[in-house]
Amino acid sequence: MRKRKDAQWVYFNEDRRQVIEDVRQAEREVALALWRFHDALGEDHVDYAIYSLEAAEKKLDMLLRKAKGLWSITPREEESRGKIG
Repeated sequence: MRKRKDAQWVYFNEDRRQVIEDVRQAEREVALALWRFHDALGEDHVDYAIYSLEAAEKKLDMLLRKAKGLWSITPREEESRGKIG
């Protein structure tokens, strides 16, 4: 039984680690999109920068919601949903 609990925590913590990594990457993408926007020259570049920034912000928002949900549940709740074990 102890091994199963340990395996649940490993799976659960790996999920959390991946979300942290994804959020950090999304933050870098937002920063890059902001840089593109501030340095945009011409109408096409501005349009591209705006679309890139909107997409990067949406991605970050989605990942933050995912992280919030992941941190609000315990491995026991996750197991009861059938995703662990």
